Amino acid sequence: MRAIEILDIKEFMQLLLQSDTFDSYDLVSGEIHTDMLYTIDGHVNQDFFSEEEQDIYALSEHTYLPWNLAKAKVFLLIKGRKTPSSMKLVLRLPEHMITQTIQQQSTLQPSDISGIYLNILFQGHKLNVICGISYKIFTLNKDLEDNISSNFITLFKSNNITCQ
Repeated sequence: MRAIEILDIKEFMQLLLQSDTFDSYDLVSGEIHTDMLYTIDGHVNQDFFSEEEQDIYALSEHTYLPWNLAKAKVFLLIKGRKTPSSMKLVLRLPEHMITQTIQQQSTLQPSDISGIYLNILFQGHKLNVICGISYKIFTLNKDLEDNISSNFITLFKSNNITCQ
């Protein structure tokens, strides 16, 4: 697990909320503190979507709502003249992408990993992104975590987002 402090908060939030950069992720959960607390459970409510919509968005493949379907609602909760006092979003790489990522960057097996997560924490005018992996096995090998964190740092820097 590695924490990356984002120094260009406005640019990062634009990348998160107004681009397709994180659209491949699913929203696991969220908390947004504005004038009141909004708590978000990212589980897909299959009953809300028609069969056609479920097919279009491939929702049967997702336990959690894809970020591209959730981000506009999150944006509506935080937009305005005042910045939220705090915010926490947990994004997860979908199963099929976990398999791809592991095969490209690790000697681990897909069955060794429960999930690859991106925790976005804003509090006290500081924004941290924490990359984490939930393992099903015990391992001292942190190469996959290091590679994923490095990939995010590269992504942020390529989008002119200063981080440390």
